[in-house]
Amino acid sequence: MKTIVLFICLAFASCRQDKKTDLKNTIFKLGFQTATSSTGPLVNSGFVMKLNDTIPPLFVTAHHVVAFTNNPNEFLKWFEIKEKVRDARIWSMHDSTFQIQLAENIPIRDAETLKLDLAAYYLPSEKTPYLFPAHHDAALGDTVQLFSKIIYEGKTTLSNDAVVVYRTDSVMVYELLHFNMARIMSGTSGSAILNKEGQVVANSFAGFTVPNQQVKSDMEKGFPLLKKIPARDGKSYGVGVPISLMEKSLIQAIGAK
Repeated sequence: MKTIVLFICLAFASCRQDKKTDLKNTIFKLGFQTATSSTGPLVNSGFVMKLNDTIPPLFVTAHHVVAFTNNPNEFLKWFEIKEKVRDARIWSMHDSTFQIQLAENIPIRDAETLKLDLAAYYLPSEKTPYLFPAHHDAALGDTVQLFSKIIYEGKTTLSNDAVVVYRTDSVMVYELLHFNMARIMSGTSGSAILNKEGQVVANSFAGFTVPNQQVKSDMEKGFPLLKKIPARDGKSYGVGVPISLMEKSLIQAIGAK
């Protein structure tokens, strides 16, 4: 029987550096905690990034990670998520004892699941380690890394090699290089995609695996974007928001406050 994995992973410095940064405790999983209860880290991803000299470090993830309701087919709007995530907390993927209670969320106009799938929060302290945005978007054929926790064949990795196979001003698609026919993208929604210098080139928000071209053709009926992607049999792919659109959206959102 033909099977297919196509899903959105729902769940629940003073300047940019040219050299690779220290990445420890810059990637997280989000959950919720009150004075009496805690979910612990849920199945999602996020990261801390500092855009420029004037904006403090921000926690960035995918819009759909935080903008959900009890109905999986119903999502909150960009301006409605404040109360829903009042008790949000993040746990480092490097060290689970490194936890942060998030501060105010940043309402990003036009943020929407599967489109501008982006969400961001202020942090209570600027001392949290952070990533830097890349100077420009990744180009077709560039080698990048999915910076998120993947468990495959009993091994856990945080840095996962990939190559950019499709990109526009609003979307970037990458092919993972060392995973075949595996449902390994679950929980990576909201994760950072890094270039060779360890700088953020995209925020990943979806993933899929292509068993064969017939199944790919079936998938294209619901997701027309796949017709444009040179996907190969047995390979896993991720979809992200390019850094230029991320920067523009976040700076506009902060300036609108």
